[in-house]
Amino acid sequence: MILSVDIGTSSVKVALTDLEGSVVRWVSQPVETLTPEPGAAEHDLEVLYQALLRGMKSVVKGYESDVEAITFSCYLHGIALLNREKRAVTRVFTHLDTRAGRYQNTVENYGRRLYLRTGCPPLFVYPLVKLLWLRERLGLSGRYYVTFVKDYLIHRLTGLTVLDYGTASGTGLMNIHSLRWDDLALELAGVDESSLPELTEGASVVERVSIPELNLERVALVPGSFDGALQNIGYSAYGEEAVLNLGSTAVIRTLRSEVITDRDPRMRFFCYYAADRYRAIGAASNNGMSSLEWVRENILGGVDWSTLVDEVSKIRPCSDGVLVLPFIGGERFPYRDPYLRFTLLGPAVSHGRAHVARASLEGVAFILKAIVDALEENGVIVRTLHCGGGGCNIGSLVRVVADTCCKPVVVYGGDVARLASSIGAAAVAVRALGYSARLDAVKFDCVSRSRLDTVVPDVSTCSVYRECFSRFSEVLSSVSDIYRKLLC
Repeated sequence: MILSVDIGTSSVKVALTDLEGSVVRWVSQPVETLTPEPGAAEHDLEVLYQALLRGMKSVVKGYESDVEAITFSCYLHGIALLNREKRAVTRVFTHLDTRAGRYQNTVENYGRRLYLRTGCPPLFVYPLVKLLWLRERLGLSGRYYVTFVKDYLIHRLTGLTVLDYGTASGTGLMNIHSLRWDDLALELAGVDESSLPELTEGASVVERVSIPELNLERVALVPGSFDGALQNIGYSAYGEEAVLNLGSTAVIRTLRSEVITDRDPRMRFFCYYAADRYRAIGAASNNGMSSLEWVRENILGGVDWSTLVDEVSKIRPCSDGVLVLPFIGGERFPYRDPYLRFTLLGPAVSHGRAHVARASLEGVAFILKAIVDALEENGVIVRTLHCGGGGCNIGSLVRVVADTCCKPVVVYGGDVARLASSIGAAAVAVRALGYSARLDAVKFDCVSRSRLDTVVPDVSTCSVYRECFSRFSEVLSSVSDIYRKLLC
């Protein structure tokens, strides 16, 4: 059996799966995001570790002798600093933390060079930029280590200090071609390799480890990858099959064997390493369910989205002229603008909450269409979207995304819908253990059996949304300039 750990921004999930990907047992431990000041979004490393340990103890009990491997999924872009004894001296600054936003301009002059080397545009979410902010904020001096969450948790469990290429490629510090820490990025960040974890292939057995707290002996440590890439791997979504993630962030991502970067100077999507020579190519908006939940709680009176289904369905596409720019958390992709804010345009006396609700769903969908367009302009064709995340349970949202992007959306149920990244991590472990010669050959029947529906786009509605998207893009361009003047 395989013990899969998924460190997320809102919870730590631990799942025990068999070699066919079926989930035998799983548990979720909630994780609090701390906001001690405006723009802050932090995790406590000790809290993460204790949640991890509790989850692993709960899931593995009674199966200790059956566990063959431990593998890891983790969110991207988190960074914290450790002292010489490798104890935390800061909390984790997550991707939702916007306090390093003004330092994005510091690396813009190197932006294209960095992007072509690392697959990461100059963005405030990346640890590269956060390190510039931390140097000024903390007046760093003396010896310190940099951790990206997963390597810290592995170190606490096993004493090893390793990080997979996939998670490392989301730092802005790793060269996507050589799979080594990048000289230019390290120079800009003011760190050297001795302050960073050792890099390794995530689809490999690093070492056989024993963990006395869990009564585990000589199990294979497989580092895995980041949660998004593992979602694709769990769904077996490669090439023209892409994953649509509707979690707190809104993401479209596909897996290709080659390095592909945006030819457009806007650098609208990323290229990260995934595992076993595959690259994850796509874009992640800060404004997925985080934005829609904010709208629900602060504008729609707290009503549940499921209650709004009938109301929303009665509103015509493009919400009768109501437009929402859903940027409650700034933006990283595809617009790369930390100053964008939530904006509601066009409401009149004749409009009600259903118009605002539908316009909010459409705003998220327009961001996703911009991602699809950017990918396809660079030859990354998307045929089908495989839906993951809590937003997949909102039928109105899935329908609007299908019609806006004009792509069929596959919806899953059961454990697969909740645990796609954990199942993907298990697939990586199956590859690492030698049960499959190729990662893309690992296809779990439990995943195909869990398909609930395929939402097929309506061609005529697709045409309407193409026109609405043009207006969305024009308004966004104007509003972006206004917010930059207000907030810079």
